[in-house]
Amino acid sequence: MKKEIEQYLQSTLERTWNGGKINMAVAKEYISNLPSLYESDLEFRLLFDWHFSPAGRRLAPEEIHPLFAFQHHLAHELGKRYELDYQFIHFFILHAMSNLCGKTVLEIGGSLPNELLFELFGISKYINTESPDYIKAESGSAYSAKHGEHPNRTTLCVNAEDLNQSLQPESVDTIFSVACFEHIYGLESALQCCHEATKQGGLLYSFFAPIYSYIIDGDHHTIPPCEIFSPTRPWGLHLLSNKDQRSLLLSHGMSNPKEIQEFLGEVNFNRVPNRLIYEEYSRILTESPFYVIKLDEVAPNPNISKQWPREVARVRKSNPSIGNLHTQGFRVILRKS
Repeated sequence: MKKEIEQYLQSTLERTWNGGKINMAVAKEYISNLPSLYESDLEFRLLFDWHFSPAGRRLAPEEIHPLFAFQHHLAHELGKRYELDYQFIHFFILHAMSNLCGKTVLEIGGSLPNELLFELFGISKYINTESPDYIKAESGSAYSAKHGEHPNRTTLCVNAEDLNQSLQPESVDTIFSVACFEHIYGLESALQCCHEATKQGGLLYSFFAPIYSYIIDGDHHTIPPCEIFSPTRPWGLHLLSNKDQRSLLLSHGMSNPKEIQEFLGEVNFNRVPNRLIYEEYSRILTESPFYVIKLDEVAPNPNISKQWPREVARVRKSNPSIGNLHTQGFRVILRKS
């Protein structure tokens, strides 16, 4: 790294903690400078990407640079401050890559606090979407309600597939979405709407998991808890053919037709996951109107067939159309060019 950048990071490390608490003035200065650090120094960028990789692999001690471990720790602590366990880190990464200060940002399927948006990151305008389906499912509760109003903040109660009804073309600089794309039923239409709303050169950043084809947790808990499967859910049941789902329930002692119908109705018709599999996401994302800058798998586990051999074999026998069972999700960065 350039000597002046290394010195700045060391100084920031020393000034950031005040009696065990974050000095927010120093944190704000650092976040303001982060995009220029990322853009101006190739070694900084490579080390930043290495330490903030979405792949899920835990770095060994000898692979960690202390000045980047510090940045990771700071981002984690800021996330805790704003009660954003995983959203903050991705907003932070996006900011490093694209500089969100002064930008109009659209968030799909989430809500961020006003202090974070307008004071810490210097966002100019923030628009977020809340799906009417999910508001209804949560008895009328919206994520945005807890963050309050702000003159530069707008909430749209609209599904992502219908964004073009609420946004003017090329009105958004950057689109951000975490843990949402796995819930969008018309993902192709949603990406088309996003492309129309984004200005030339604008980015779309999305991190989402688990996807439906991930054999562990891909069902999004649509497999109901049931004592016949205690203590764990039957991993992969959601990926079996309908006939084999029913057979599995019968083999474990569930014989009441009404109970079977209700159980499988929850598995197969609950609206929570969109039921897209790995190969469908790959096609939809790469064939969208956006240019693909990054398409990263999130925490793939290539040894899942060794850990869950019976479950994997059962899915393979029942449903040959399912390909990748071991990738949890995607981190995708797209650009309108």
